[in-house]
Amino acid sequence: MSVFKIEDLCYSYDNGKKLVLDNINYEFEKGKTYAIMGKSGTGKTTLLSLMSGLDVPKSGKILYNDINISKINENKYRSNHVGVIFQSLNLLPHLTALENVELSMDISDIKIKNKKEHALKMLAKVGLDENIANRRVLRLSGGEQQRVAIARTLSYNPDVILADEPTGNLDAVNEKQVMDIFKKLAKNDNKCVIIVTHSDNISNEVDNVYDLENITKSIK
Repeated sequence: MSVFKIEDLCYSYDNGKKLVLDNINYEFEKGKTYAIMGKSGTGKTTLLSLMSGLDVPKSGKILYNDINISKINENKYRSNHVGVIFQSLNLLPHLTALENVELSMDISDIKIKNKKEHALKMLAKVGLDENIANRRVLRLSGGEQQRVAIARTLSYNPDVILADEPTGNLDAVNEKQVMDIFKKLAKNDNKCVIIVTHSDNISNEVDNVYDLENITKSIK
């Protein structure tokens, strides 16, 4: 059963003069990883913004558990159901990795007795020990910062994880490690992981690939 659906989705700029997304129809299931591919200008990041509820389509629908996301409170939607990992990460550099995760939990109003313990557990889940957890983000490597961003998203246990070019600034080793985390989240934790990417390495690792250039579905 699909946890996420895109039906007849269209989006345009300049009052309809520039069509970016035209009649997109995709389905996503829990327990699987997906890549959304396409060259610059094909609408990858625009589609992610629409899926995360940061923008609204000109026509068509985006459904979460068969409910149009336009009918869901946007704050609840983004802080409980869908986790977004932005390309810029949006971490607070003056805080530690642990504090960044705890802050995300506060914003989502998650009901957990020991938030620090839970945050440390989420950081451990992505391979970061307590020593690294207590370092300020500015002192972490790019790969470690990316893991903090993933842990922050996991802290409120969303069904769907949306990631915008999550390995774009990483070397091949860190790219593989981050992708392994995403695959485990899908297979072991039954998450639906959707990755906007231009990386062929990522597309070769996921379960399904959606190509915005061809507007077709490719299943391996």
